[in-house]
Amino acid sequence: MGFLGQASTGRQFPLTVLLPGYQVQCNFHATGIIQTFLNDEQKETFVLHDASVFGLEPGSPATSMMLPEMFVRKDHCHALAFESMLDRDDTGLMPRTENLAVYTSHYCIQADFHMGSDALLADFISGSKIMFIGATNATFFPLFRTQVAIIQQAPLVFIHRDTVRMHHRM
Repeated sequence: MGFLGQASTGRQFPLTVLLPGYQVQCNFHATGIIQTFLNDEQKETFVLHDASVFGLEPGSPATSMMLPEMFVRKDHCHALAFESMLDRDDTGLMPRTENLAVYTSHYCIQADFHMGSDALLADFISGSKIMFIGATNATFFPLFRTQVAIIQQAPLVFIHRDTVRMHHRM
């Protein structure tokens, strides 16, 4: 039940979240346009449902956990990878794309990044007013040796702008 006893109008999405040293496969509940929901500055955390958490770093004692509910700070999410592509009306993605590689402290993500028509490639991430930058056709590469396999590809991904260290054209 939702607010004031009304049924929730949200949707549920299978999602993989990449964090520093962790991968979480879960169900993600969102309402409205995905990009607007993700970038809501009034909410500092995401609620992840039916979470399978995998410790990625060799020697991590947190090899795997199953949790019915997990709370994750938005600013620690390097990438939110959706299992399927959504309609443009549902994502809020801009029409212009650039094929780029972006690097966080733990991952390289190659994808078609969506940006405004007047955005400058040099500073579209650092100058962005939104927290999560949208991209499609993503491929993931860990920048460290993992103890378990990580997600390799996703049709739709959102990357937290503050985790990006550098980027370049592909």
